[in-house]
Amino acid sequence: MEYVFFDIECACVYKNVAKICVFGYCVCDEQFHILKKEDILINPNGKFHLTDRGGEGIVLPYDYEEFKKYPDFKAFYPKIKQLLEGEDKLVFGHAAINDVKYLCLETRRYKLPSFTFRFADTQILYMAMTETYDRQAGLEALTQIFEIDYTPHCAADDAYATMRIAQEMCERDKCTLPELLKKYSIRFGKIENYQFNNSSSNRRNEYLREKSREKRERGEKRARFNDFVYGYRVRPQSQELRGKRFSFSRSIEEEFALAKRLVKEIVKRGGKYSLKLSGCNAFVEREGDDSVRRNAAYKMRDEGKITDIYTLGEFERLYATQENDE
Repeated sequence: MEYVFFDIECACVYKNVAKICVFGYCVCDEQFHILKKEDILINPNGKFHLTDRGGEGIVLPYDYEEFKKYPDFKAFYPKIKQLLEGEDKLVFGHAAINDVKYLCLETRRYKLPSFTFRFADTQILYMAMTETYDRQAGLEALTQIFEIDYTPHCAADDAYATMRIAQEMCERDKCTLPELLKKYSIRFGKIENYQFNNSSSNRRNEYLREKSREKRERGEKRARFNDFVYGYRVRPQSQELRGKRFSFSRSIEEEFALAKRLVKEIVKRGGKYSLKLSGCNAFVEREGDDSVRRNAAYKMRDEGKITDIYTLGEFERLYATQENDE
């Protein structure tokens, strides 16, 4: 069995276009002895427009004029196909679904038959192994964790770094790579007939389902609170909070009985409640809150847009009467 680790660099990537300029790979045996490592430089037949996900410019460690000397993707297609396909190979990439998508787009662009192979993702594997499902582990971050030297965006080096990360994970768990995939319930992704699906892990899928359920429940709670705020109209009993427009941390809004009681106290004292942070001049945070909304409120205070920020305890001591209001 051979392990094939690959990485792709593109001259440009748009929604339905990915002009591949480098296909890098590292092939090793089951003991991670390197059999071959190579960068295949490809004429992308187009200009270079390189950005990362954040829109920042990327500089590839190649002379861009060199690419014009090489054939286009169609010429290298048979070699790449031979590298990736076959029952005697396990194919790996890091954030591999992106590179698989690029292969799919290029075969369509040049009217070539679809690739057909299965693949696993070392990013998915690391997330399952460390149970860090809330953030993606970039290749560069993992090379620092595992102390691996490599040149970013040099495709063959990226492929080599992916191989070394897989090797380090195997050594850490004292098992072979197939055993590691089985241990953490990694499902292979697949490309076939110009369709592809990602590699996945059962644990991450369970995590994503739970996060989706929690998000849905939070949305339902906020919708209930929003409906209450929109429909609550009573005459104020005093003008103590006149001119004050409050907003709460999301965690307070999602606790309906509490949020409802606090809004009643605000309105009773002549204040108002704003569902939008931009519409408030006073903010109530739950102790220990470090959410995006809370941090935005502090920024607005620094800009003079919010005059008062209370902790929940402070606000209740000042204004709220205790009642059991469901």
